[in-house]
Amino acid sequence: MIPLLNDLTTYLIDLDGVVYRGDDLVPGAHEFIDWLDRSHKKYLYLTNNSFASETQVVAKLARLGIQTTPEHVLGAAQAAVKYIAHSYPGAAVYVVGEAPLFDMVKSHKLTIANDDWQKADVVFVGLDRSFNYARLTDAVLAVRKGAKFIAINRDPLLPIAGGKLIAGCGAIVAAIAGGSETVPVVIGKPEPGLLHEALLTLASKPTEAVMIGDNLGIDIKAGIAAGTYTMFVLSGKDTAEDLARSPIKPDYIYNDLGAALAAIQHAHA
Repeated sequence: MIPLLNDLTTYLIDLDGVVYRGDDLVPGAHEFIDWLDRSHKKYLYLTNNSFASETQVVAKLARLGIQTTPEHVLGAAQAAVKYIAHSYPGAAVYVVGEAPLFDMVKSHKLTIANDDWQKADVVFVGLDRSFNYARLTDAVLAVRKGAKFIAINRDPLLPIAGGKLIAGCGAIVAAIAGGSETVPVVIGKPEPGLLHEALLTLASKPTEAVMIGDNLGIDIKAGIAAGTYTMFVLSGKDTAEDLARSPIKPDYIYNDLGAALAAIQHAHA
């Protein structure tokens, strides 16, 4: 039996297509978050983006009228560093990424091995807009020598301002995977790592949690892989027609967060 949505303790919430679309709040999103706060539910906003920081997410939500704190946001980059820190404490890490990623690694008592790839215990890959052949070679050789290969996500493209696309973290990951002939551990959705770290952070079990998302092959697939319940909303990427064709079947289906809240309130009326 699937529990009532209200009976779950923990809510893992995708952002784009669930809470907002571009620069517009999804109907009922504000009220749903208010209900989570009033009901003392545990929740985290999850983002696959290897580039957006928790503070940027907080700032965007504030602009849209939802007040929150960085403690309520977990990005795949932060989750990946947490994973490295508890799986390989004190590791020397060869970082493929930009300045915030280096800072994040150092803040978790890990050392940077970019001056000598042969010292690397871990090769950690995020978005790197100055990625070059020398860095590719270092990363490939380090992985071939035995360093653990950990990637933030496999997203091939990254949307940026103005509706444009640039090569994403996944394009760099693919190059290193090709050269090293090694499959990386990927933390971002649809892999379950981001959700595992979220549950650890909240001290919650998968069976008391729900992953809420608008993308069947990313969010809902990740929830199923992590062992949580899953809630699909029709306010973003995938449609009812996509759902009908998909082998991925969520536990709960609503038009948007407003409809989910209405169902919760009706069940307890």
